[in-house]
Amino acid sequence: MREAQASLPKLCRSGRRFVISNRNRPVVVALPVDDFEALMETLDVLGDPAAMKAVQSARAGKTKYRSLNLADENFGL
Repeated sequence: MREAQASLPKLCRSGRRFVISNRNRPVVVALPVDDFEALMETLDVLGDPAAMKAVQSARAGKTKYRSLNLADENFGL
């Protein structure tokens, strides 16, 4: 932790994920905001039964993948 205190600004500017340890035990994980937002979106999908059913159906080959319209709020779905 002592090293992290001295280097925290530099670590944060690096744009990389890092772990801060105290006596060789991880105590904090820091990650860029984009990584955090992607993680939260993934958790939202994993927590949505309808979305997971669609993912499982696609993985099983029961449904076809469709192109997404990124300009549309609902991606054209």
